[in-house]
Amino acid sequence: MKVKIKSLLVAVSLLFAGTANAQTIQQGLSQLDGDQPSKAKATFESLVAAAPTAENQYYVGYYNLRTGNYEAAKAAFEKGLAADRKFALNAVGVAAVKVAEKKLDEAKAEFEKILTETKYKNADVLYRIAEAYVMFYDVNFGDEANKGNNDPAEAIRLIDLIPEKTKKPLTPEMYTVKGDAFLIKNDGGPAVSAYEQANFISKSAKLYTKIGVVYLRGKNYQYAVNSYQSAMETDSNYAPIYKRFGEYYNIFNRYKEASKYFRKYVSKAEASPAILLNTAKLLFLAKDYTGSMDFTSQAEQAGAKDNDIFRMKGYSFIELNKCQDGLSNLDLMVKAGVKPYFLDNVYFAKGYACVGNDSLAAHYYEQAAPIDTNNNHYATLYGIRYKQKKYDAAANAAINAIGWKTKKKASVTSGDWYNAAMAYYFLAAYTPKEDTLKRYDLAMKGDTAFSNAIAVNAKWPLFHLYRARINNYADFTGTKWLSVPHYEKFVAAVEAAKAENLAGFKERKDDSYEALRYLAGYHITVTKDVTKAEEVVNKALAIKPEDPDGLKAMLTGSPVPAAGSATPTKPAPAAGGATTKPAPKK
Repeated sequence: MKVKIKSLLVAVSLLFAGTANAQTIQQGLSQLDGDQPSKAKATFESLVAAAPTAENQYYVGYYNLRTGNYEAAKAAFEKGLAADRKFALNAVGVAAVKVAEKKLDEAKAEFEKILTETKYKNADVLYRIAEAYVMFYDVNFGDEANKGNNDPAEAIRLIDLIPEKTKKPLTPEMYTVKGDAFLIKNDGGPAVSAYEQANFISKSAKLYTKIGVVYLRGKNYQYAVNSYQSAMETDSNYAPIYKRFGEYYNIFNRYKEASKYFRKYVSKAEASPAILLNTAKLLFLAKDYTGSMDFTSQAEQAGAKDNDIFRMKGYSFIELNKCQDGLSNLDLMVKAGVKPYFLDNVYFAKGYACVGNDSLAAHYYEQAAPIDTNNNHYATLYGIRYKQKKYDAAANAAINAIGWKTKKKASVTSGDWYNAAMAYYFLAAYTPKEDTLKRYDLAMKGDTAFSNAIAVNAKWPLFHLYRARINNYADFTGTKWLSVPHYEKFVAAVEAAKAENLAGFKERKDDSYEALRYLAGYHITVTKDVTKAEEVVNKALAIKPEDPDGLKAMLTGSPVPAAGSATPTKPAPAAGGATTKPAPKK
């Protein structure tokens, strides 16, 4: 009887010990999910200190795997295997390290061996292998950057095998992995469905947050906000929800609210060096550059060894207009061998433009423009090249800027076409008359660009004026009078602009005289329409009564001035007064 009582007491004590162990593991996982890595580390290491079992070693390894310390993860998993080779999760962990290292084929071979040995009947093994296939995918980078560290289709297959092979229902954690896999595949509907199935079993702030992320990616903004609010109501201390809310406000350029939520995030999360630096990056995205610098300094003081500190200082200094300090930090970043990031070229370009080194600024914008497709750097590059009078490069940048807008389905303005047209205008103007084919080709490209600008805004007189002038360059013999219809439209547009007091337009008398002089020559020598010729001459003389070109004499048969000119006319200010500033779109 005493033996039976003793056995019962041992069984009960083991039951309570197992329950306490499970609770502690769950606590550590929650801390890890809640961006409290040091607390999670202490929790898992306390388990090993109390009992260095294979299971406890696995969770120490799992912590290191999740936080990117792959060598420590592998060491912990190998200790777990040494403690008990039958506990298969440590073997899964060793193979998962290879997924993190983008050795996917090697990892798959090891996973298949483990699955065969466990006969596909260990639900935890199936689940953790599936998780490894989605754990290391970073949604902030494209598929190329994530190549070799994920296989969402295989993750879904393995999760779906669990009820079939093990006869056990899926847990919320298993449904979550399935949702993550669908999210990687950019398949939002099934992702939400999987997360909701998990939430039906056990509601959590983590799941509501993931559902919100899917809706945000699908631009279902109200559903995203509703999900985030549900997450807060479920657990107001769940730190990642504040980060996600900040990201939401960033989308709508509501940077003040975004900054508030990012700061709230770090008050809920653990202020570890990594999280402090990540918060600095988030604040930078929220255009809180002073805050970004502050948190970067805090991360550095807390012992952060990440060379991204140079990057964050460089970016923030440049945004705060302390450009030389910013460039110095970016140079230190390069010397430290930090892996290049696509925004590095952007900030080198901004920094050099800020200190007045246009050549280096243009060089870096040329590097950045094809990669940073979220921003139209071609438009900025155009301004630099035009200022440098490198019109060939300016024309190319202007056309690429239009192409960028077209791909983004953004509105192409008259000013966009005007930029391209003016670059072609000067290219044609400075091409020698003797190179007739090249001069004509460039002039016609400019003519097309002016035509497109006019198609958007026919009211702006200077578009017609410069189209007339560029046709003078195409008419290299000065005998085809190609500019006639464009000068006529210019004169009409000037009268209309004056009548309606067109915003931003101020008539330049010399431009109007130029057009009337040309048209006078045309009617005197080509149409022989004396009445029309007299009308045009009288308008010209109203501007310049002194008759500097002898227009009155022309009416009586004197020599006619040449139609074209080899010297480029200095561009008159467009709308707003700037030489190349686009006219207002109508």
